[in-house]
Amino acid sequence: MTELGPIDPPDEIREMLGELARAHRILEMEGHGDLSLGHMSLRDPHGRGLWLKRGNLGLEEVGEQDFILIDFDGRILEGDGLRHLEWPLHTEILRARPDLNVVGHTHPIYSIAMSATGAQLEAFSNEGVWFVEQGVPHYTGTSDLINTPDLGRAHAAALGDALAVFLRNHGAAFGGPDVKSATLAGVFLEDAARMQILLAQSGLPHAVPPREEILQKRKTIYPARAQENFWAYLTRKLARMEGNWGS
Repeated sequence: MTELGPIDPPDEIREMLGELARAHRILEMEGHGDLSLGHMSLRDPHGRGLWLKRGNLGLEEVGEQDFILIDFDGRILEGDGLRHLEWPLHTEILRARPDLNVVGHTHPIYSIAMSATGAQLEAFSNEGVWFVEQGVPHYTGTSDLINTPDLGRAHAAALGDALAVFLRNHGAAFGGPDVKSATLAGVFLEDAARMQILLAQSGLPHAVPPREEILQKRKTIYPARAQENFWAYLTRKLARMEGNWGS
């Protein structure tokens, strides 16, 4: 692959990439880190393809310059650094889902545990309520990397119209119409998976609320103003943590 030099996007895209970089670091803070693995992407607003985190960086290391622009066939159009092998995971979801503009793929530990069980994610806690309408399906075609367009299409088909999907013995993918909602989906997915695993380990009786109640909770807990508040809180929490790291 040809190295094209540092990216120099227009101001509106630079601002979006700054927010996407922050989202990577928030996911690290919330338990999604796995060495230099994991990545998020942003649909290019000018229709050229998508901006993808470059390889060999941990989630907590990502800044606004740490992206490459690729087209939907994986060709690098702008930026230097390595292209993640799993770029087809992103391109094929964005091809199949015009309602999504941001896609993430990470390896959070409780989501991996859930992916190995094949169990349906339930709304035992408020975080699981985020996914009540379509659920969280399981992609079972392989536990290996989604590193070809054919695998990407199969994975996107498993996602369907849902907001997240478990990848068998591997991790999870999630998305949203914008950076904020995609990041919240990733955070809530891991929290809901952790709650379900902890309940299973406890041996205590437990139950899911009625579906009608869960559907109402989705509207009550997660209106747009609440999503903005949660994103603002996570941004403040990240700033405090990065300040403590001396960065």
